[in-house]
Amino acid sequence: MKYQALKKLLAFALIGFVAGIFSSPSQAGMDKAAIDALYQKAKKEGKVVVWGPQKNTLSYITEHFNKDFPGIEVVTAASLRSGPKIIAEAKAGKHNLDAFIFPISSGMLPLYQRKLLAKGPWDIFGVPKEKQYLDGHVAGLNNLAYVVVYNTKFVKPNEVPNKWEDLLHPRWKGRLLGSPFLFPHLMSYFNLVWKDERVAAYTRKMVNEQKILLPRGPREGFLKSGERHLVVGDFTQLSKIYKDHGVPTKYKFMDLTPSPQFTSAVMANAPHPNAARLVAGWLTTEKAVKLREGKYMFDLTPSSNSELAKEMRASGTNHVLETAKNFKPRKVNLKKFRPIITGRKK
Repeated sequence: MKYQALKKLLAFALIGFVAGIFSSPSQAGMDKAAIDALYQKAKKEGKVVVWGPQKNTLSYITEHFNKDFPGIEVVTAASLRSGPKIIAEAKAGKHNLDAFIFPISSGMLPLYQRKLLAKGPWDIFGVPKEKQYLDGHVAGLNNLAYVVVYNTKFVKPNEVPNKWEDLLHPRWKGRLLGSPFLFPHLMSYFNLVWKDERVAAYTRKMVNEQKILLPRGPREGFLKSGERHLVVGDFTQLSKIYKDHGVPTKYKFMDLTPSPQFTSAVMANAPHPNAARLVAGWLTTEKAVKLREGKYMFDLTPSSNSELAKEMRASGTNHVLETAKNFKPRKVNLKKFRPIITGRKK
Protein backbone atom coordinates (compact mmCIF):
# COMPACT_ATOMS: atom_id res chain seq x y z
CA MET A 1 0.00 0.00 0.00
CA LYS A 2 2.81 2.36 0.89
CA TYR A 3 4.44 1.63 -2.48
CA GLN A 4 1.22 2.42 -4.38
CA ALA A 5 0.77 5.63 -2.41
CA LEU A 6 4.35 6.63 -3.20
CA LYS A 7 3.79 6.00 -6.94
CA LYS A 8 0.68 8.21 -6.90
CA LEU A 9 2.55 10.93 -5.04
CA LEU A 10 5.38 10.86 -7.57
CA ALA A 11 2.91 10.96 -10.46
CA PHE A 12 1.15 14.02 -9.05
CA ALA A 13 4.50 15.67 -8.38
CA LEU A 14 5.58 15.10 -12.00
CA ILE A 15 2.34 16.54 -13.35
CA GLY A 16 2.79 19.59 -11.15
CA PHE A 17 6.43 19.89 -12.24
CA VAL A 18 5.60 19.89 -15.95
CA ALA A 19 2.64 22.21 -15.42
CA GLY A 20 4.92 24.60 -13.56
CA ILE A 21 7.32 24.77 -16.50
CA PHE A 22 4.60 26.00 -18.83
CA SER A 23 2.44 28.04 -16.46
CA SER A 24 3.22 31.55 -17.74
CA PRO A 25 0.46 33.41 -19.65
CA SER A 26 2.66 33.57 -22.77
CA GLN A 27 2.48 29.78 -22.96
CA ALA A 28 -1.32 29.64 -22.80
CA GLY A 29 -1.58 27.96 -26.21
CA MET A 30 0.39 24.93 -25.08
CA ASP A 31 -1.19 21.51 -24.55
CA LYS A 32 0.37 20.57 -21.22
CA ALA A 33 -1.10 17.06 -21.14
CA ALA A 34 0.23 16.27 -24.63
CA ILE A 35 3.67 17.62 -23.72
CA ASP A 36 3.73 15.52 -20.55
CA ALA A 37 2.77 12.40 -22.56
CA LEU A 38 5.54 13.20 -25.05
CA TYR A 39 8.02 13.59 -22.19
CA GLN A 40 7.14 10.16 -20.79
CA LYS A 41 7.92 8.57 -24.17
CA ALA A 42 11.07 10.65 -24.62
CA LYS A 43 12.37 9.70 -21.19
CA LYS A 44 12.22 6.04 -22.19
CA GLU A 45 14.46 6.82 -25.18
CA GLY A 46 16.87 8.51 -22.77
CA LYS A 47 18.87 10.53 -25.31
CA VAL A 48 18.58 13.24 -27.93
CA VAL A 49 21.17 14.42 -30.49
CA VAL A 50 20.99 18.04 -31.65
CA TRP A 51 23.10 19.68 -34.35
CA GLY A 52 23.47 23.35 -35.22
CA PRO A 53 25.85 25.83 -36.86
CA GLN A 54 27.94 27.00 -33.89
CA LYS A 55 28.63 26.01 -30.27
CA ASN A 56 27.20 29.25 -28.89
CA THR A 57 23.87 28.50 -30.60
CA LEU A 58 23.64 25.16 -28.79
CA SER A 59 25.21 25.63 -25.35
CA TYR A 60 22.04 26.84 -23.64
CA ILE A 61 20.30 23.57 -24.58
CA THR A 62 22.78 21.36 -22.76
CA GLU A 63 22.75 23.79 -19.83
CA HIS A 64 18.98 24.03 -19.35
CA PHE A 65 16.90 21.38 -21.16
CA ASN A 66 17.42 18.80 -18.42
CA LYS A 67 16.29 21.26 -15.77
CA ASP A 68 12.84 21.05 -17.34
CA PHE A 69 12.99 17.48 -18.61
CA PRO A 70 15.41 15.38 -16.52
CA GLY A 71 16.47 11.92 -17.53
CA ILE A 72 17.29 12.65 -21.19
CA GLU A 73 20.94 12.91 -22.22
CA VAL A 74 21.54 15.84 -24.58
CA VAL A 75 24.36 15.48 -27.14
CA THR A 76 25.20 18.43 -29.40
CA ALA A 77 27.55 19.02 -32.33
CA ALA A 78 28.22 22.25 -34.23
CA SER A 79 29.29 22.87 -37.82
CA LEU A 80 28.45 25.36 -40.56
CA ARG A 81 28.59 22.34 -42.89
CA SER A 82 25.93 20.40 -40.97
CA GLY A 83 23.47 20.41 -43.88
CA PRO A 84 25.73 18.73 -46.47
CA LYS A 85 26.88 16.25 -43.80
CA ILE A 86 23.27 15.28 -43.01
CA ILE A 87 22.52 14.76 -46.71
CA ALA A 88 25.70 12.68 -47.24
CA GLU A 89 24.95 10.47 -44.25
CA ALA A 90 21.34 9.99 -45.34
CA LYS A 91 22.52 8.79 -48.76
CA ALA A 92 24.71 6.26 -46.97
CA GLY A 93 21.76 5.11 -44.86
CA LYS A 94 23.09 6.67 -41.65
CA HIS A 95 20.70 8.53 -39.38
CA ASN A 96 22.39 9.70 -36.19
CA LEU A 97 20.65 13.04 -35.75
CA ASP A 98 17.38 13.79 -33.91
CA ALA A 99 16.84 17.55 -34.07
CA PHE A 100 18.42 20.33 -36.11
CA ILE A 101 18.82 24.10 -35.70
CA PHE A 102 19.71 26.19 -38.75
CA PRO A 103 18.48 29.09 -40.90
CA ILE A 104 15.81 28.18 -43.43
CA SER A 105 17.48 28.64 -46.79
CA SER A 106 21.07 27.72 -45.94
CA GLY A 107 20.15 24.63 -43.93
CA MET A 108 16.53 23.52 -43.80
CA LEU A 109 15.36 23.93 -47.39
CA PRO A 110 17.71 21.29 -48.92
CA LEU A 111 16.68 18.80 -46.20
CA TYR A 112 12.98 19.54 -46.69
CA GLN A 113 13.31 19.02 -50.44
CA ARG A 114 14.89 15.60 -49.80
CA LYS A 115 12.15 14.63 -47.31
CA LEU A 116 14.65 14.43 -44.46
CA LEU A 117 12.50 16.50 -42.09
CA ALA A 118 9.42 15.39 -40.16
CA LYS A 119 6.53 17.67 -39.26
CA GLY A 120 7.13 19.20 -35.85
CA PRO A 121 5.06 19.22 -32.65
CA TRP A 122 4.47 22.94 -32.99
CA ASP A 123 0.74 22.99 -32.26
CA ILE A 124 1.03 21.34 -28.83
CA PHE A 125 3.74 23.88 -27.96
CA GLY A 126 1.51 26.78 -29.02
CA VAL A 127 3.64 27.96 -31.96
CA PRO A 128 1.57 30.38 -34.08
CA LYS A 129 1.08 29.49 -37.74
CA GLU A 130 3.05 32.52 -38.90
CA LYS A 131 6.14 31.05 -37.22
CA GLN A 132 5.75 27.65 -38.85
CA TYR A 133 7.56 27.29 -42.17
CA LEU A 134 8.03 24.70 -44.92
CA ASP A 135 4.56 23.26 -44.49
CA GLY A 136 4.96 22.83 -40.75
CA HIS A 137 8.33 21.11 -40.90
CA VAL A 138 10.26 23.88 -39.14
CA ALA A 139 9.45 26.51 -36.50
CA GLY A 140 10.99 29.96 -36.08
CA LEU A 141 13.33 30.55 -33.14
CA ASN A 142 15.42 33.70 -33.49
CA ASN A 143 16.98 35.91 -36.12
CA LEU A 144 20.42 37.25 -36.88
CA ALA A 145 21.09 40.77 -38.14
CA TYR A 146 23.76 41.43 -40.76
CA VAL A 147 25.67 44.54 -39.70
CA VAL A 148 29.19 45.91 -39.87
CA VAL A 149 31.41 45.13 -36.88
CA TYR A 150 34.52 47.24 -36.27
CA ASN A 151 37.44 47.55 -33.87
CA THR A 152 37.07 50.86 -32.04
CA LYS A 153 40.87 51.16 -31.65
CA PHE A 154 41.20 51.64 -35.39
CA VAL A 155 37.79 52.97 -36.45
CA LYS A 156 35.85 55.74 -34.73
CA PRO A 157 32.04 55.38 -34.68
CA ASN A 158 31.58 58.59 -36.73
CA GLU A 159 33.85 57.15 -39.45
CA VAL A 160 31.53 54.22 -40.15
CA PRO A 161 29.25 55.04 -43.10
CA ASN A 162 25.50 54.58 -43.10
CA LYS A 163 25.30 52.72 -46.41
CA TRP A 164 26.87 49.45 -47.52
CA GLU A 165 28.01 50.99 -50.80
CA ASP A 166 29.99 53.69 -48.96
CA LEU A 167 32.41 50.93 -47.91
CA LEU A 168 33.63 51.05 -51.52
CA HIS A 169 35.41 54.35 -50.78
CA PRO A 170 39.21 54.12 -51.23
CA ARG A 171 39.76 54.80 -47.50
CA TRP A 172 38.53 51.26 -46.76
CA LYS A 173 40.84 49.48 -49.19
CA GLY A 174 42.78 46.72 -47.45
CA ARG A 175 40.92 47.26 -44.16
CA LEU A 176 37.85 45.07 -44.72
CA LEU A 177 37.16 41.56 -43.55
CA GLY A 178 34.39 39.04 -44.20
CA SER A 179 33.35 35.41 -44.10
CA PRO A 180 33.54 33.19 -47.22
CA PHE A 181 30.27 31.63 -45.99
CA LEU A 182 28.36 34.73 -44.86
CA PHE A 183 29.47 37.27 -47.49
CA PRO A 184 27.85 35.43 -50.45
CA HIS A 185 24.65 35.07 -48.42
CA LEU A 186 24.75 38.81 -47.71
CA MET A 187 24.89 39.45 -51.46
CA SER A 188 21.90 37.14 -52.00
CA TYR A 189 19.91 39.30 -49.58
CA PHE A 190 21.02 42.50 -51.32
CA ASN A 191 19.70 41.00 -54.54
CA LEU A 192 16.18 40.95 -53.05
CA VAL A 193 16.31 44.75 -53.05
CA TRP A 194 19.02 45.67 -55.57
CA LYS A 195 19.12 44.68 -59.24
CA ASP A 196 21.56 42.03 -60.47
CA GLU A 197 23.95 44.55 -62.03
CA ARG A 198 24.21 46.58 -58.83
CA VAL A 199 24.96 43.55 -56.65
CA ALA A 200 27.45 42.14 -59.17
CA ALA A 201 29.30 45.47 -59.34
CA TYR A 202 29.41 45.73 -55.55
CA THR A 203 30.71 42.18 -55.20
CA ARG A 204 33.43 42.65 -57.82
CA LYS A 205 34.62 45.93 -56.30
CA MET A 206 34.76 44.41 -52.82
CA VAL A 207 36.85 41.49 -54.05
CA ASN A 208 39.02 43.13 -56.74
CA GLU A 209 39.41 46.74 -55.57
CA GLN A 210 38.83 46.81 -51.83
CA LYS A 211 40.69 43.49 -51.42
CA ILE A 212 38.30 42.24 -48.77
CA LEU A 213 39.87 39.39 -46.78
CA LEU A 214 37.66 36.28 -46.56
CA PRO A 215 39.50 33.84 -44.28
CA ARG A 216 38.08 30.39 -43.58
CA GLY A 217 38.99 30.63 -39.91
CA PRO A 218 37.59 32.90 -37.16
CA ARG A 219 37.54 36.63 -37.89
CA GLU A 220 38.13 37.66 -34.29
CA GLY A 221 41.93 37.37 -34.48
CA PHE A 222 42.19 39.64 -37.53
CA LEU A 223 40.14 42.30 -35.75
CA LYS A 224 42.09 41.97 -32.51
CA SER A 225 45.49 42.28 -34.17
CA GLY A 226 44.45 45.24 -36.29
CA GLU A 227 45.32 43.44 -39.51
CA ARG A 228 41.77 44.26 -40.59
CA HIS A 229 39.51 46.88 -39.04
CA LEU A 230 35.92 46.25 -40.10
CA VAL A 231 33.87 43.15 -40.89
CA VAL A 232 31.43 43.45 -43.78
CA GLY A 233 28.39 41.38 -42.91
CA ASP A 234 28.98 40.01 -39.44
CA PHE A 235 26.25 39.72 -36.79
CA THR A 236 25.37 41.78 -33.72
CA GLN A 237 25.70 38.59 -31.69
CA LEU A 238 29.31 38.06 -32.78
CA SER A 239 30.22 41.66 -32.02
CA LYS A 240 29.14 41.13 -28.42
CA ILE A 241 31.01 37.82 -28.23
CA TYR A 242 34.19 39.47 -29.58
CA LYS A 243 33.80 42.16 -26.91
CA ASP A 244 33.38 39.50 -24.21
CA HIS A 245 36.68 38.05 -25.43
CA GLY A 246 38.48 41.36 -24.98
CA VAL A 247 38.30 42.76 -28.53
CA PRO A 248 36.98 46.37 -28.43
CA THR A 249 34.21 46.16 -31.04
CA LYS A 250 30.95 47.86 -31.86
CA TYR A 251 28.36 47.13 -34.53
CA LYS A 252 26.27 49.38 -36.72
CA PHE A 253 23.03 48.85 -38.61
CA MET A 254 23.44 49.94 -42.22
CA ASP A 255 20.80 51.04 -44.74
CA LEU A 256 19.75 47.40 -45.28
CA THR A 257 19.64 44.79 -42.53
CA PRO A 258 19.30 41.25 -43.91
CA SER A 259 18.03 38.90 -41.25
CA PRO A 260 18.28 35.08 -41.47
CA GLN A 261 15.54 33.10 -39.72
CA PHE A 262 16.85 30.40 -37.41
CA THR A 263 14.52 27.44 -37.10
CA SER A 264 14.05 24.18 -35.22
CA ALA A 265 13.29 20.86 -36.94
CA VAL A 266 12.76 17.16 -36.21
CA MET A 267 14.60 14.70 -38.45
CA ALA A 268 12.42 12.26 -40.40
CA ASN A 269 14.59 9.29 -39.39
CA ALA A 270 15.42 10.42 -35.85
CA PRO A 271 16.82 7.56 -33.72
CA HIS A 272 15.01 9.09 -30.73
CA PRO A 273 11.83 10.49 -32.34
CA ASN A 274 9.97 11.46 -29.17
CA ALA A 275 12.98 13.12 -27.58
CA ALA A 276 13.56 14.88 -30.91
CA ARG A 277 10.02 16.28 -30.87
CA LEU A 278 10.34 17.29 -27.23
CA VAL A 279 13.58 19.24 -27.60
CA ALA A 280 12.50 20.81 -30.92
CA GLY A 281 9.29 21.99 -29.29
CA TRP A 282 11.03 23.14 -26.10
CA LEU A 283 13.22 25.39 -28.24
CA THR A 284 10.11 27.42 -29.20
CA THR A 285 8.99 28.09 -25.60
CA GLU A 286 9.17 31.43 -23.86
CA LYS A 287 11.82 30.06 -21.50
CA ALA A 288 14.07 29.09 -24.43
CA VAL A 289 13.47 32.53 -25.98
CA LYS A 290 14.81 34.20 -22.81
CA LEU A 291 17.76 31.83 -22.65
CA ARG A 292 18.70 32.69 -26.23
CA GLU A 293 18.48 36.38 -25.47
CA GLY A 294 21.00 35.78 -22.70
CA LYS A 295 23.28 34.41 -25.44
CA TYR A 296 22.66 37.50 -27.67
CA MET A 297 20.19 35.68 -29.95
CA PHE A 298 17.01 37.71 -30.49
CA ASP A 299 13.69 37.44 -32.26
CA LEU A 300 13.56 40.24 -34.87
CA THR A 301 10.23 39.41 -36.50
CA PRO A 302 7.69 42.27 -36.79
CA SER A 303 5.79 41.20 -33.66
CA SER A 304 8.92 41.03 -31.48
CA ASN A 305 9.54 43.48 -28.65
CA SER A 306 13.05 42.21 -27.98
CA GLU A 307 15.78 44.65 -27.06
CA LEU A 308 17.60 44.21 -30.38
CA ALA A 309 14.39 44.47 -32.42
CA LYS A 310 13.68 47.87 -30.86
CA GLU A 311 17.26 49.03 -31.47
CA MET A 312 17.12 47.90 -35.10
CA ARG A 313 13.82 49.69 -35.77
CA ALA A 314 15.11 52.87 -34.13
CA SER A 315 18.07 52.90 -36.54
CA GLY A 316 15.73 53.42 -39.50
CA THR A 317 17.25 50.53 -41.46
CA ASN A 318 15.33 48.63 -44.13
CA HIS A 319 14.85 45.22 -42.50
CA VAL A 320 15.03 42.36 -45.03
CA LEU A 321 13.72 39.36 -43.13
CA GLU A 322 14.10 35.81 -44.39
CA THR A 323 10.56 34.58 -44.99
CA ALA A 324 8.71 31.69 -46.60
CA LYS A 325 8.33 33.86 -49.72
CA ASN A 326 11.94 34.88 -50.27
CA PHE A 327 14.18 32.01 -49.22
CA LYS A 328 13.80 30.22 -52.56
CA PRO A 329 14.74 33.34 -54.59
CA ARG A 330 17.71 33.83 -52.27
CA LYS A 331 18.97 30.37 -53.15
CA VAL A 332 18.88 31.40 -56.83
CA ASN A 333 20.60 34.68 -55.99
CA LEU A 334 23.38 32.90 -54.12
CA LYS A 335 24.38 30.99 -57.26
CA LYS A 336 24.81 34.27 -59.17
CA PHE A 337 27.37 35.86 -56.87
CA ARG A 338 29.24 33.06 -55.11
CA PRO A 339 31.39 32.35 -58.25
CA ILE A 340 32.54 36.00 -58.28
CA ILE A 341 33.62 35.72 -54.65
CA THR A 342 35.41 32.41 -55.13
CA GLY A 343 37.18 33.62 -58.26
CA ARG A 344 35.45 31.21 -60.63
CA LYS A 345 33.77 34.10 -62.40
CA LYS A 346 35.16 37.52 -63.25
